[in-house]
Amino acid sequence: MVQMKIVLATGIYPPEIGGPASFTRELARELKKLGQEPCVVCYGDRATAVNDGWDVVVVSRSGGAFVRYCRYAWRVFRAVKKSDLVFLQGPVSEGLPGTIGARLAGKPTMMKVVGDYAWEIYRQKSESNIELLDEFVKHVHGGSVRLLEAIERWTARRARVVVTPSRFLKSVVSAWGVDPEKISVIYNSIPPLPETETREALRERIGLGANRVILTVVRAVPWKHGDFLCEVMSKLPDEYRLVIVGDGPSLVAWKKRVQEIGVEGRVIFTGKQPREKVAEWYAMADVFVLPSGYEGFPHVVAEASSVGLPSIVSDKGGNPETRELFPNHVEVVSYLDIDAWVKALLKERPRNKPEFSRSFGQIADEYLEMMKKICAS
Repeated sequence: MVQMKIVLATGIYPPEIGGPASFTRELARELKKLGQEPCVVCYGDRATAVNDGWDVVVVSRSGGAFVRYCRYAWRVFRAVKKSDLVFLQGPVSEGLPGTIGARLAGKPTMMKVVGDYAWEIYRQKSESNIELLDEFVKHVHGGSVRLLEAIERWTARRARVVVTPSRFLKSVVSAWGVDPEKISVIYNSIPPLPETETREALRERIGLGANRVILTVVRAVPWKHGDFLCEVMSKLPDEYRLVIVGDGPSLVAWKKRVQEIGVEGRVIFTGKQPREKVAEWYAMADVFVLPSGYEGFPHVVAEASSVGLPSIVSDKGGNPETRELFPNHVEVVSYLDIDAWVKALLKERPRNKPEFSRSFGQIADEYLEMMKKICAS
């Protein structure tokens, strides 16, 4: 087997928490098992994990964006001079300096796109703005959002291959002007959830009794629509309870809405929870819900399916694709149609046999094959 030297350029890395951090570490581990030589370039500090068994180059976040990006580009340039390609974990904070560093070294890039950062900034500037991502990409915007759009498009167009975790995101990247033939869809894997006590023991300890528990695990941002779920609760029988696990900038507004419509005793906000506690809520719940207006690939639905918990999701973003992946567990309901959501939640939904996504090892094999083709071309 020919050994390749691969630079994995990421914005975050353990012990920092987030999808790109855990994905990069797991991919480096699998590439190492497959006889390859990974090297990670990341932003970080003294706490950054550097003893994982491969080189980890840590770039300080100090200074302004220009200084920080120059520093990152230089580190990628130095690393990729001795490597075969750079796999960028996003189009902006690692994508822009990583692309510059790779181009200066004359080496190809491959990119993973899990969302549209320009759109996320656009939406967070105004909670009242309801433009969804599939509409957003059709328009030209101004100011800092326009700059972010330009960066995303420039870096993605210069990658030899762009990988997305859903067909929906492939359509978004295509709207950036990237040739669809260059875009591959690889659905994400999830690590197994921690073991828990039995469902009965957990519910007894929490004091849920015979209540029907609706669960959502989200970052509290406008497009996750926790406020909509509270509206739905006002139309459900008293024995229903809504549990919202997660934190974020919209949490205050969601709690205020709960008070306004008078369902305080029936909505539980847990805040951000460690994974073992989230696993307990999956075990205790009767149904998982995700009414969001945007998802690239909803890992939380895959987690729910992995323990047999049925899910109801909106028909936006990458949500409908989970129905194809987990057909025995997912129902798709019209976006923000309150009557349709109430009707769906009133159905009896027994837990089915768990359904699992592919292992990370299988996914790593696909990434490696792409990398080989890029370097051979």
